[in-house]
Amino acid sequence: MANGLGLIIEQTNKLIISPQIYQALEIMQLALPELLEYINNELMENPLLEVVEGYEQGLEPEDFPLEEQIIEQQQEKEDQWLDSIVGEVLREEKDNWTVNNKYEKDSVPIEGQWLDNNNLVDYLTEQLRFIENSWKLTKQELETAQFIIGNLDSNGYLTLSVEELAQILKISEDEVLKALKIVQQFDPPGVGARDLKECLKLQFPLLPHCPPKMEQFLDHLDDLAVGYYKKIAQALGVSVQEVKNMGELLKLLDPKPGSRFDRSSDIKYIIPDATIKKIDNEYFVLVNETDIPRLSINERYKKTLRELDDQEIRKFVREKVNSGLNLIKCIENRRSTIHDVLEEIIRRQKDFLDHGMSALKPLTMREVAEVVGIHESTVSRVSANKYIDTPRGVFPIKCFFAGSIGREKEVTAERIKEDLKRFIAEEDCTKPYSDQKLAELFAKEGIQIARRTIAKYREELRIPSSTLRKKTCK
Repeated sequence: MANGLGLIIEQTNKLIISPQIYQALEIMQLALPELLEYINNELMENPLLEVVEGYEQGLEPEDFPLEEQIIEQQQEKEDQWLDSIVGEVLREEKDNWTVNNKYEKDSVPIEGQWLDNNNLVDYLTEQLRFIENSWKLTKQELETAQFIIGNLDSNGYLTLSVEELAQILKISEDEVLKALKIVQQFDPPGVGARDLKECLKLQFPLLPHCPPKMEQFLDHLDDLAVGYYKKIAQALGVSVQEVKNMGELLKLLDPKPGSRFDRSSDIKYIIPDATIKKIDNEYFVLVNETDIPRLSINERYKKTLRELDDQEIRKFVREKVNSGLNLIKCIENRRSTIHDVLEEIIRRQKDFLDHGMSALKPLTMREVAEVVGIHESTVSRVSANKYIDTPRGVFPIKCFFAGSIGREKEVTAERIKEDLKRFIAEEDCTKPYSDQKLAELFAKEGIQIARRTIAKYREELRIPSSTLRKKTCK
């Protein structure tokens, strides 16, 4: 059968997301800080959008009495008169206030006078520049040390091996090691290490008294973490007390010397998207609208649309009007959807608001979506990266969607963790509960849970085993 070209007409159904729907989905997913940034960008790009002034007070020109309007007009006239007087003075004295360029050239700029201690790379580079002449570093040593500084991670550890550095820079490994030792003498102590053992070893000079077997002690860090003091003592030929003393000395050292320069862990402030208020034993949802500016379409451009004959301008104005109206509609739709979803969540999780995390009930997004009458993915967008301010504190919305544990359909993982912390807090530290004993305590309260599940949640809470809890008991 011969192949040929031809035209075939087919009718198919396809789901096409229009720009308006895509914008609505995007705005629905944005948290409040991101929404404010999005609105600011739209205000800069769309000249027809404007912020309604005095929205928070809800005041309109008709609200002012006639006498107050007259007083305002008089004040405006006085302000204009004062502005004209000040302008004349400024013009007369302009020559006297002009700064002589000679002094500008001789002055030293303030910027860059002080070292920015919030950047590890800049901090080390400044130290390298400072010792460049006094240590008589060669150009190669300087460039190698600078390359090493640029390959340190946020904790101050070297991310490349000596062999890899030698291959990249096309120099010998001895030359790399020489430059590395220069960097390792910089502040903070321990910077430039290739592993934890080397990092701690570089900080030994800081210890008031360093035991002779301290370096060998670093070979047993894994045993130290689980509390095998006798095993370490036998390996080093010292007493158990000496092992504990060396462990206390290690606590004086910093395993992450570069972490204090890492700004990724800075405090990030949360703006809740909604607030829950309790009034007469009832909870009400208040969506945060105080931070969101009220938008409207500029009437001047609407008039331009009716009067201008230029088709290009009319088309541009029409597109911007439609874009602005769609944005206003999307913001209102976001507000109403968040309100409806949170109302259903609060209705289901009222016990949590009354009694705390242990009263949190299993809840899925599908259950909320069916009641509100929206798709499950819309509930997911409403919950994404958003927080809610409740009488019990600020929580992410997603924390209200909790799954059940195995056969216990009415028990959540959060409740298991809360009860687990309570049991361990009440135990006798000289006879701590084993995971099996904890499972039996849950069984007495009517919750059937396996020992391995107890161990899983205990590890998630970073609670040590009963053996380690007994060793740390004082």
